[in-house]
Amino acid sequence: MAPIYGGTPHRFPMLLVDAVEELSPGVGRALKQVSANEVMLERFGDAHPTLPSCLLVDAMGQVAIMLLRGRDGEAASVWYLGGIEAMTFHTPIPAASVLRMEASILKRWRTTARVEVKAWVGAVPAASGFMVLSQRGSGSNE
Repeated sequence: MAPIYGGTPHRFPMLLVDAVEELSPGVGRALKQVSANEVMLERFGDAHPTLPSCLLVDAMGQVAIMLLRGRDGEAASVWYLGGIEAMTFHTPIPAASVLRMEASILKRWRTTARVEVKAWVGAVPAASGFMVLSQRGSGSNE
């Protein structure tokens, strides 16, 4: 669990990453197990509960933050979502699924980064798009 806690400021109940598969320069991969017990699942009539798209975006953002902070966790910096571009949702994510997520740094300049994010359920694409994140510098009063 150390890479997750060192890589993102999120904690239960908003920590949406369950396992980190890889954090290498430029690419991060992680898993989320979608439990039927999660209270935030969307339920439409008799349809099976699914992970809301807003939580999917947040989960992919957490993978991007872990990637941008790197292996050492850079505890003194915080990343904020500055924008979402061309986000496409391909399929609903039902309870009892394992969601695979990937973030790739496309460009990083000073305190801003553009990251491509993708998610799959098995081999089926679930979502893809781009995020722009901004970094707050170190120091306790910034």
